[in-house]
Amino acid sequence: MTLANPWFIAAILGVLGVFHLELVTTLLNLARLGKPLPPALEEIFPEETREKLSAYITDGKRVEFIRDITMLSLLMLFWLSGGFGWLQNRVDHLGHGPVETGVFVIAIMMLAQTCLGLPFEIWSTFGVEARHGFNRTTARTFISDHLKGLVLMALIGLPVAWVVVWFFQTQARAALDAWLFMASFSVLMTFLAPRVIMPMFLQFKPMEAGPLRDAIFALAQKLDFPVHEVSVVDGSRRSSKGNAFFAGFGKARRIALYDTLLASHSNDEIVAILAHEIGHNKCRHVPVHLALGLAEMGVMLALLGWVLKSPGFFAAFGVTGTPVGMGLVLFGVLYQPLGIITGLLGLAMSRKHEFEADAFAARAVGSARPLMDGLKKLSRDHLAHPQPHPLAVLLHYSHPPLGQRLAALADR
Repeated sequence: MTLANPWFIAAILGVLGVFHLELVTTLLNLARLGKPLPPALEEIFPEETREKLSAYITDGKRVEFIRDITMLSLLMLFWLSGGFGWLQNRVDHLGHGPVETGVFVIAIMMLAQTCLGLPFEIWSTFGVEARHGFNRTTARTFISDHLKGLVLMALIGLPVAWVVVWFFQTQARAALDAWLFMASFSVLMTFLAPRVIMPMFLQFKPMEAGPLRDAIFALAQKLDFPVHEVSVVDGSRRSSKGNAFFAGFGKARRIALYDTLLASHSNDEIVAILAHEIGHNKCRHVPVHLALGLAEMGVMLALLGWVLKSPGFFAAFGVTGTPVGMGLVLFGVLYQPLGIITGLLGLAMSRKHEFEADAFAARAVGSARPLMDGLKKLSRDHLAHPQPHPLAVLLHYSHPPLGQRLAALADR
């Protein structure tokens, strides 16, 4: 680790640059909370609501900042004191093969990151979210969810890591082989997640017969969108915030509605929200996002294959040789700024697709009003930022700000 090593300079600048970019973005976004609202938004966010959302957003960002500065400080301390090299040497002395050693290193780092982030998650859930009336998670549910997450990481995450490490340890065309494997795994998980993994955390119950269920199936039939099941999810066990999503492909599609959404929205609004989700499918947004994700994954794996061959890259972190498992961990540190850049296209595309899905929903239900009313309620009930800073939108928002969506719908 010397200043003469370009990898060291790039990594330091990248880590510190990302932190300061996020800090500036957060400060600009918080400053916008005090900006006067246009009449269209002032009606949705009266003064009392603005005070609540300002306190909620500020409290949440305070936790995020303390978490980020803590994690950055610990990373720099571990890095500059030779922690990565020390860990690699300790694991090497266990006497396992290079692949098993690499997976062990990855497991240790993942577990460490999870444990370090846990106090801040507790603070956010039982502090910020509870104080502002959103949290309904009990300590038992919180612990259970995290234990299940650790089990899934061991049963799924580590075998996947083993395969990737094996590719880069043994195969000449490792980046391509790893990309094909990860792409196949991603597609497989789209089928397994709603049927195997999500039911481990959420309870799905068939929606009872009634006007809403009839309206949902009538909409699906009208739009030629085959639906196998409409489920109600017990989201109220964890949060008061509402949500809805589609899962599955082909004739096995499942519509899932959080019970909190059903409690706070009219049938017309829920049907319009579902029409918006159907619009993503009908407008072919899902395959576009899948293609973008796979393309980014290909770029990332190609870069990974390149840096794993550089002893200078490992030396920048105080590691001797080119151990693949540790290389995957260190590459995550180096990839942060590039990940932000590659993510800009996906976020911009997502915001464009949201406008298109909104327009589709307005046509599907014959009016823009139900969706507009639903979006207003979601933003107000979730205490969302009414007019986020353009830099925050550029870097983080997959959905356009509420004002822009309402304006686009009003023009229809």
